[in-house]
Amino acid sequence: MNYPERRIEALKIAAPVEDNVPLQLARAIPGTLNPGDPGVSLAHFTKIIRRHKWALIAFMAAAMVIAIVIQLTVPKLYQATALVKVDRHAAGGIIGQEASQVSSVDDMDQIITTQMELAVSDPVLHPIVEKYHLLDVEKQLRGLSAEAIKRKQAAPIKLKRLDVTRPPNTYLIRITYRAHDPQLAANVANDIASSLANHANDTENHSYAEISVLIARDMNQLHSKMEASTQSLAAFEKELKMVDPEQRTTILTARLSQLNTEFTAAQAQRVYREAVLRGADSSKTLASAQAADAAAPGNLLNDSVQRMNVMRQQFASVRSFYGENHPEYRKAKQQLNEVEAEVAQLMINAADRARVEYGQAVRREGSLRQVVEQAKKEVDDLNFHSLQYAQLKSEAENDKKLYQDLENRTREADLNRQFQNATVQLAAAALPPDEQIFPKLIIDLPLAFVLSGLLGVFGVVLANALDTTFSDPEEVANELRIDVLATIPNTKRLPPASSLETTLANRTNGSRRSAESAARYVEAIRTLRTVVSLAAMDRPVRTVLITSASPGEGKSSTAAHLAIACAQIGKRVLLIDADLRRPTLHKQFGVDCITGLSDVLTREVLVGDATVKVNDTELYLMPAGPVSRRAADIISVGFSHVLDRVSGDFDLVIVDSPPMLGISDAQELAGMVDSVIVVTKAGVTSGRAVSDTLSRLNRVGANVMGLVMNQVKFSDVCGYDYNYYYAAADDARVVNG
Repeated sequence: MNYPERRIEALKIAAPVEDNVPLQLARAIPGTLNPGDPGVSLAHFTKIIRRHKWALIAFMAAAMVIAIVIQLTVPKLYQATALVKVDRHAAGGIIGQEASQVSSVDDMDQIITTQMELAVSDPVLHPIVEKYHLLDVEKQLRGLSAEAIKRKQAAPIKLKRLDVTRPPNTYLIRITYRAHDPQLAANVANDIASSLANHANDTENHSYAEISVLIARDMNQLHSKMEASTQSLAAFEKELKMVDPEQRTTILTARLSQLNTEFTAAQAQRVYREAVLRGADSSKTLASAQAADAAAPGNLLNDSVQRMNVMRQQFASVRSFYGENHPEYRKAKQQLNEVEAEVAQLMINAADRARVEYGQAVRREGSLRQVVEQAKKEVDDLNFHSLQYAQLKSEAENDKKLYQDLENRTREADLNRQFQNATVQLAAAALPPDEQIFPKLIIDLPLAFVLSGLLGVFGVVLANALDTTFSDPEEVANELRIDVLATIPNTKRLPPASSLETTLANRTNGSRRSAESAARYVEAIRTLRTVVSLAAMDRPVRTVLITSASPGEGKSSTAAHLAIACAQIGKRVLLIDADLRRPTLHKQFGVDCITGLSDVLTREVLVGDATVKVNDTELYLMPAGPVSRRAADIISVGFSHVLDRVSGDFDLVIVDSPPMLGISDAQELAGMVDSVIVVTKAGVTSGRAVSDTLSRLNRVGANVMGLVMNQVKFSDVCGYDYNYYYAAADDARVVNG
């Protein structure tokens, strides 16, 4: 196994892969999060929401409370709607020919749009506004002077609470009005609809009256002409002594047609009989006789011919077996002769019957010819009078029809005019509503919930975008291109370093929440310890400086607990408090600060005399000693010698330095150690401060191992859950117990 593989394997064993592992190392391990992956943006957004979830919940709760307050305090607003129907002008009228006259131009959309514009016009709204004082109701006159009120009343009327709309794919117009009084809302909507119908259906009657006078005069003239033609027809009927000559002509014509049919059939029958007779006379054969016999009913000849053929066959059979003198032969011969004689007689009878039937056909044809000629004569005589009668009758009927059509059209025009005046009508009157449209809790609460959620999320994202501090390890790694060595969770009321393990091991001394918080903190410090140990695999790291950009970011606590964690695994660790201006490590371990680093740097005390062993581990502490105003000078002169002296006696030397910004001590110290760890406080330290700190470290040639994010909210720390930390506290208690 080569070196990189050993390093990755050691990382898997020593520290579970989580946010606390440096991002560069985590990228090398399959299954870890890579900031370049497509899912990082969504995960980052989720973290932002979780980080500000309580503020978001509070904002949404406030919005819900405001919605409820509005429901209880704001005056209720009611809405009433009247439906106006616009008749489609597909036909010119309701009855008569005008009803079937369909217009080829479909201008219904333009008609409805016109009516909608009329509904909000002054002629329609003005009487309604004056009747119900709607300008006062809508508070349009509030705060106006008397002169301004007159101008307002004379100006075009615009009602703020009036809506005129058209339902899609209908011939309806919705007239909706809103008011605090439900009855007023219904009355205004109905009156506006009625005013629109009256205004749209108001037509002029002058032209129609003039047309009616002209039509009445023409009708009088047609009536006189109709009476004259009727009298002429009656006189002709009296002259012919019949009411309707055409009726008799029709009867005679039908009879003549029937006679012609019968005469034609008789001619055909005579021709057929003549052909049969000629065949029978010209040929005396059996076939001609059979043809003559076939024209007559019965067909006796055919039956006899069949019997004769049968007898001939039988006789031929008998003759082949018997002689001429045999009785059977003579019997068969006799029977054959009898049948042949019968056939001969029937042939004679068939010829006689053909002559008789031919004579009958000739006589019937002659009789029908006479009857047909007589009927033709009667029809010809009657046709002349029928033509005169038809002409007179046609004139009388035309005059009567013209008069009746004109009368009917006049009556239909009157009726259609009445219906055409109702092209716009009230289809459904508005009723007083029983429920208000605003405020409506069932709508306002979900709306407030959704809108407040959206606004809250937008505000959270915007606040995060405007926030110059770092709260997310991935964000720090992406922005500053530096490893995040560990994320230390936010731990309130953390015990001193000397009593942290005791608190973790014995939860009876504190609350369960404190023990769990301490367990999470200890796990983060152990992860940092693992990272520092892995960093030493690249090159020897004997001295580590822990600093921060500004005071109060937790660098001293991190240094103290990292030293304790390294000592717990058997390393010989020296913790040096190099903050000679505001030392704090001696308070963490409960030791005095009378003698320390400042004494060693001024060569007043030896290193061994300024070092204190902590507890029963291999952890040693060198306090800062007396505060010195010449801290930068004495550190610059003698601190490197101190490091050279102690680095051979200890496995790891951890130096707690002052903040990097504003003080030169930290820069001096950073150039003397093997590696530097920068501690930042999540959500507090600005990105600019961290960037300036890294720039100063680069200028002095310091080897920056990475960043440690302190006080990270537990919800932002990915890794083990609550139960794991709780179990860790139990395990620590068992081990230390």
